[in-house]
Amino acid sequence: MNLDTGLALWLLAVVFSCAYALADWRRAIYLGILVDALRDPVRKLLPDEPVIVTLSGALVWLAIVSTVAFQQKQYIATLYRMYPALRRAFQFLMLAIIPAFAISTISYPRGYLMATIGAASYIIPCLGVLTGFALMKRERDVVRMMQWYILINVVMLFSVPMEYLNWEVPALGGIRFEWIRYRDGYIVDLMSGWYRSPDVMGLHAAQVIMFSLLLAVRPMSKGGMAWIAPVLVAGFCVLLSGRRKMVGIPMVFVAVLLGLGMYFKVAKVNRLLGFAILGLLIGGVGGVFLWSPDQSQEYTDFASSLFTEGADRSNDVILGGVITTLQQAGLLGGGLGIATQGRYYVGVQTPKHLRGWQEDGISRLFVEFGVPGVIFLISALVLFFRTGLQSIRRMPTKGNEILMQLGLTAIVAGNAASFAISHQQFSGDPVNALMVTMLMGMILRFPLMIRPLPPLRRILPSLQRIPRWQANR
Repeated sequence: MNLDTGLALWLLAVVFSCAYALADWRRAIYLGILVDALRDPVRKLLPDEPVIVTLSGALVWLAIVSTVAFQQKQYIATLYRMYPALRRAFQFLMLAIIPAFAISTISYPRGYLMATIGAASYIIPCLGVLTGFALMKRERDVVRMMQWYILINVVMLFSVPMEYLNWEVPALGGIRFEWIRYRDGYIVDLMSGWYRSPDVMGLHAAQVIMFSLLLAVRPMSKGGMAWIAPVLVAGFCVLLSGRRKMVGIPMVFVAVLLGLGMYFKVAKVNRLLGFAILGLLIGGVGGVFLWSPDQSQEYTDFASSLFTEGADRSNDVILGGVITTLQQAGLLGGGLGIATQGRYYVGVQTPKHLRGWQEDGISRLFVEFGVPGVIFLISALVLFFRTGLQSIRRMPTKGNEILMQLGLTAIVAGNAASFAISHQQFSGDPVNALMVTMLMGMILRFPLMIRPLPPLRRILPSLQRIPRWQANR
């Protein structure tokens, strides 16, 4: 298929998906997950691998969240009624964005374009919170979305062992780049399968592991132990990604979920530990030895370095990155969008020492917002963290819903840890950030399934008196 025909068909499919999102945004979420998975192999199959294929796929999600923002405004009022601190958190976010936007606009030719892309990478995920809150009317809404996500990405992940075994299958491997990790005494080939990079593949594989484990331990879940099978496939692929941070995401998930389960005294969470250890060991280490024992040592050695080198590496990347960033960009930072990958598409020229070299998410915040902006962001995050705890405390610990709520919280924590180490898979692809913030919105929605709020018209005279309740513990 030639470039013009293939690209035209793809863009037509994207336009159809966007139009469908305007008509039925709930079902369009499933279409968005499918488009997100297909855009990488489609791009690889087209001549010259046009980047517009990757970028255009995000338009479907933009149509979804925009539709929710315009058609479901009542949920904004509901969120603020349930969690008044969210209004202040959003205000703190804007107080961080506005000065950083002004710095970019003043400092660089066409800097406003770079700043707009940077602002979108922070504001659009906020719409993800609203979308997740509006989507989940019942627990099965999030379960169905997770099941669809697992199904689509497990099919995609089967391409990873194909690449590992050197099968002649179209669209395997990275885009215009061969991913290799050099180690003392050996070289690790990073696999990406049909995905565009090992980072993207590893992130989706990690999400599949967490979603599948949560479905496996969920009471009355259809399939039960069968959900361990995707864990085996995805665990193998995470190891082949050669990205230690992706190996760490499910580990953070398990640790946080077990910790929350003990803190809130949810006994059902303890079942997860055995499933997690069994699934990750068999799927990861066992899978590599099964496929190619002669080459497996490289991947297992590199994955094990997460425990021997992870702390030192994190300290060097984050602490060293922050110190160097402050020395180069100063207290006010270099401007919004300067560390966002999308700035390359608008061709804004910045000083050599301020070209977004920051790998970790913490340094990215300092270079874009400066110290005052980071203080505002920390304030916003603290308020949101307290809001999440407030949501969990409103849930009865004896019900089945709290297990799902705690599981989603642990998934968000795993992704947050990954962002702290490396922000590119989120800043470079807002779809990944949207998925995580949608889960945040679902976390906040759970108390409404236990005790709905009264209709807005009944409390308009007393909106200042925010209703507070405690579910039966």
